[in-house]
Amino acid sequence: MSYDSSFLLTHSPAQKPACKNLGRNSQSPTITHKATYTPVSNRAGSRSA
Repeated sequence: MSYDSSFLLTHSPAQKPACKNLGRNSQSPTITHKATYTPVSNRAGSRSA
């Protein structure tokens, strides 16, 4: 989970403004953003294992 957090923080500055704007319109984009990172985390974990 630490690795995932680090990756999210790295993209936080660039994605934060977009996420905030989209979040105001609807929560759907927030879920999509999270789902996009989920597969990446799983792939990294699979390779590590």
